[in-house]
Amino acid sequence: MVWVYIALAIPVLFLLLLHFFRVHFSIDVETPAVFRGTVGVSFLWFRREAVVLDVAHTVMGHHEEYDESEEEGEFDESSLDEEVAPAPGTGEGLGPRSDDGQRGAVGIPESWLLFTKRFRVRTRKAFTKWALDVGVWRLLLRFTLKSGRRVLGLLHPALKFMHLGLEDVYDLGRIAAAWSIVQGTIPALACPVGWGFTEPFNFKARLAGGFTGLNVLVFGFLTLFSFPWLPLGSRFLHCWRDPRLNRWQRRVLLP
Repeated sequence: MVWVYIALAIPVLFLLLLHFFRVHFSIDVETPAVFRGTVGVSFLWFRREAVVLDVAHTVMGHHEEYDESEEEGEFDESSLDEEVAPAPGTGEGLGPRSDDGQRGAVGIPESWLLFTKRFRVRTRKAFTKWALDVGVWRLLLRFTLKSGRRVLGLLHPALKFMHLGLEDVYDLGRIAAAWSIVQGTIPALACPVGWGFTEPFNFKARLAGGFTGLNVLVFGFLTLFSFPWLPLGSRFLHCWRDPRLNRWQRRVLLP
């Protein structure tokens, strides 16, 4: 009975560990040239962050000047034109022999070679017809759209704050009214917003999100089992039975 409890506790403990392992990210945008991306990892009391991209540091940083004195000597391409004579007795320069690498090996029957060649040609034709099939494109497009929504659900991106300043009060008022309507429609945009009236143009915003290891595990299972394996396989079998291209497929492949 104890071993049953241990067998049940191990996966539960593993799922708890995945739940406590969190990955968070944030993107800071600020005019005129600040774009900073930060990724952090946390597990219980351990927490660490790293700056992935900092456009302001890249633009304002000093680049080392190129020193031509440190350049090594140029490569002499004229040495490539010199022909090296083969050593006597090596057999070089006589061209490849038809039986090289076959000495001591068992000969393959000619029928097997012909069967392998026909199989390879038929597979290539079937794959070409399968790749040009409209039904295959439709299935992959539907899966891509579902996966895109699933990726957004995994990352949980949300706007943390935003500040916008304009000198024109009327334009800023219209933008604020439109933004209030958009915030009520999209919950991810609900955040503290600051409006700078009679200020020079400036924009600040932060987009942040994160996910846990358990979210990644669920995402992987859903993606694996939602992929259209059976429909794509049935379409390939149909193309295998009749690998001849349709008229429009021949026009696409050979214009």
